[in-house]
Amino acid sequence: MELHATGLNAWNQLDFSNPSNHGEHEEHEEHEDISTFTCILSTGYAITCIRSFLSYIAVYTDPSLPPKLAGSVPHTHQYLLTTQPQIHRHIAEASNNLVVVHDGSGPTLQQHTSLASFLLNQPFHTLSAFPDPVIQLLAYETGFIALTSAGQVYTWGDERYSPCLGREVTGSFPASTPGLVADLLDLPTGPVTSIAAGGYTLAALTMGNDLYLWGDSGRSAALSELKLSSRPEPAVIGNEEGKDVASVAVGNSHLVVLTTDGEVYAIGDNTNGQLGISGEASARFWTRVSINLPDKRAITAVEAGPKNSFLLVK
Repeated sequence: MELHATGLNAWNQLDFSNPSNHGEHEEHEEHEDISTFTCILSTGYAITCIRSFLSYIAVYTDPSLPPKLAGSVPHTHQYLLTTQPQIHRHIAEASNNLVVVHDGSGPTLQQHTSLASFLLNQPFHTLSAFPDPVIQLLAYETGFIALTSAGQVYTWGDERYSPCLGREVTGSFPASTPGLVADLLDLPTGPVTSIAAGGYTLAALTMGNDLYLWGDSGRSAALSELKLSSRPEPAVIGNEEGKDVASVAVGNSHLVVLTTDGEVYAIGDNTNGQLGISGEASARFWTRVSINLPDKRAITAVEAGPKNSFLLVK
């Protein structure tokens, strides 16, 4: 399997040929960004998970092996990787330092004031509002989104950015407590099977390949044409009827999708080349990305980091 990437490379996080640096990322030799999708890793194992942070990337393959690292790993993340590697894969860290910890299978989460607080085993807040096991947990700029095994989506976070919650905030379900996104129930093409989040944009993909988006696009001029609102709305990509979406990923100010017919579309900020569209500072509308792959190679999924995009190629 191959991992193709584009975008920010200031900490050499797109180069797996050199060992990752361990330490805070303030001091580093800057490397050039990559502006078109390029193969950065080839492995005989299936790639099961990608954790992309601002200054480093962790790629998970065989369960018996540690993740492959590239870039500059902050001290707290390095300590987590060393002492509790199984948690690193499932932890969600918002930009306001709040951290939610999940074991990857149960219905209960732990919310900590920071990653350091978790590592020091300090008191935490238990989140147990989920009737079914949580199968996906993600952070956006000021909050979190979780998907349960029953296809229900829950959000919580800073009330000042309530459009990102995609639901009504009430006394019974305040912004700071996980609340069900009711508009994502009983959808025409089935339940939600995956979620994505980054910056102030959130996404949900249904079993029938419909993509729903919500959030606050006013936080990014490059995403203004998405016209996001506080309620999940279907996204139309590719043509007037809209293409079916197989995979979606969200960065700080950009989105990338893989359609069921194998095409890649992107929208948003391209300052660091994160869209894979060379020579453009941004794409205000959904734009097809030209991908050159050898015969018999196919893209199976897309992923994103804050300022990166990735293709899983098989």
